[in-house]
Amino acid sequence: MDVDTCIRENIVWQKLPEDIRVLLGNSQREYDKLVLDYSIKNQLRYKGNLVRHVKKSEETYYDMIIKYSESHLMLYPYHLSDIIVRELRVTPFNYYINIITDMIQSEKSYDSLPNFTAADAVRLLGIGRNQYIDLMNQNRSNRKFLRRNRPLRELLPQKPAKLVVEPWWIICAGSILEADIKVLSEDERRIVDCLLDEGPQAAGLLPVPVVNSLLDRGLIYIDVPVVESDYVYVAPLDGFVMNRVLGDYFETLLYKIFVAIDDQTTVKEMAEMLHIDFYLVANAISVFCRLGFARKRVTGMETARLHYSWAQVISIPNSPTQ
Repeated sequence: MDVDTCIRENIVWQKLPEDIRVLLGNSQREYDKLVLDYSIKNQLRYKGNLVRHVKKSEETYYDMIIKYSESHLMLYPYHLSDIIVRELRVTPFNYYINIITDMIQSEKSYDSLPNFTAADAVRLLGIGRNQYIDLMNQNRSNRKFLRRNRPLRELLPQKPAKLVVEPWWIICAGSILEADIKVLSEDERRIVDCLLDEGPQAAGLLPVPVVNSLLDRGLIYIDVPVVESDYVYVAPLDGFVMNRVLGDYFETLLYKIFVAIDDQTTVKEMAEMLHIDFYLVANAISVFCRLGFARKRVTGMETARLHYSWAQVISIPNSPTQ
């Protein structure tokens, strides 16, 4: 057993094996430091993990996760959306705008983006390699000639690219203030009220235009649920961005799970086969589905009566008129 395993298994200092204590110089402070570092790097949830005993402020801890994840060009922590979006008001769009802005200002190569992060940034911002190079050149030109052109942020997209949303994805209320409600249309307000009063809803039951407009406003977020019994398969990789060959621990883990996807194996069986915690595997597959790289064999929405507006997006047999 090593230190990381002890942290993963939530073993407090008092119950650490003697050899681990000796390795840490019998210093609880050193263990606490490693707990915080490991938790941030692995984007662990505050509640239910050791870090809650080390960092007293939950909000500060999640702020640290966002700052670390942005600076290390990691994927948006979708599994923490209920906190990151609702409490901190950091949407995936804002997150990737921050990353791209910092990269351009630091004149980092587009190739420094990890593959899955690059794919998600393209999906949300519409900024791929060519667009990034154009933005970099515009920014350099502005600085070189001291032009008082638009700031870099104004050169970047002002709202998310048109996203592909699947009917089985779950729509959740984000951080919605009274001021936000005032500018909503009647249809938008009705859906927001539904989400606040009745809880998250399957996207397929809601009107597509309203889902899209609320996503643009950053007032809702999407959960892509994956359960133990799900079967998934790899979709044609049209949107895959191939950048770095070598990634950090997190990206290496994603690749390990990605190449193991088999439509004859459940997610639970895959986790057991890989000897990886089920929740890590489920979170990874959720991301792959979000990116369009993987699909569920059965979504649970096959026989549902979808909102009529979905007829314009997908083929719906016997779609109701309203």
